[in-house]
Parts: sequence; C-alpha cells; structure tokens
Amino acid sequence: MINAKKLYAELLSDSRVTTLVPEENICSSYPNEIEIFPCIIFLDDNQSDSEYNDNKSGADDCSVMIHIFSKKLDGYSTTSEIGIKIAEVMNEDLWHCSQNREVSDPDPDAEHRVMVFNKSIYNN
Repeated sequence: MINAKKLYAELLSDSRVTTLVPEENICSSYPNEIEIFPCIIFLDDNQSDSEYNDNKSGADDCSVMIHIFSKKLDGYSTTSEIGIKIAEVMNEDLWHCSQNREVSDPDPDAEHRVMVFNKSIYNN
C-alpha cells in the first residue's frame, strides 16, 4: 500500500490548480459545512492490491474522488474551470478520469462538481 492521500495532496498543490483555489482551501476531510469558496476536498475512494506475482501484490489500484465547490458569483472560478486544471495535472501523471459530474447543492449560489480519477501504481 502507498500513502495515497500524500500523493493526491501533492498533485492538487500544482500551481495550475492553486492559482484558482488557494492551497489552504484544499483538504482531505469533509467539513460539516462548506463555508469557504472555492475549495477542493479529496477523498481516498479506493486502494486495492492488484497484479499479483509470486503471491505478492505488484500494484495498487487507486481511486480518488475530488469534490470542487465554488460560487456562481463574479470573481469566482467555475467548478468546470477548476476541474479542467485538475484534469490537466492528473492526466499528466497518467490518471484516468472515470467520472465528472455536477451535483446539485442546497445553496442556490453554490456550484458542486465531483470528479473521480483512477490509476494503477506499480510497486518497485
């Protein structure tokens, strides 16, 4: 197993992402209420062994769920704009985007997008 949360945090701290969402607004835990916009919350969605050789796992299949929150107000980047930058970073590191969808939010001024990325990370 790898430290997946550390890997996700490093990828999301890329300057293409942090120019739209300050690094202090990127976290790996879901708060009770979203109060700061824009923000990114990433969750380790799955990490499982794969590619068995000699009865040992040769790779980890990893999946990360990324929640993007923003406001539908002037001065805020849209969740689509932020998602495009996240996809650029993840794609360069060979992650595959398996889901990208808008989610309704009870706050009519808020936008919420969920993206899921997957990758097999091979052990050395």
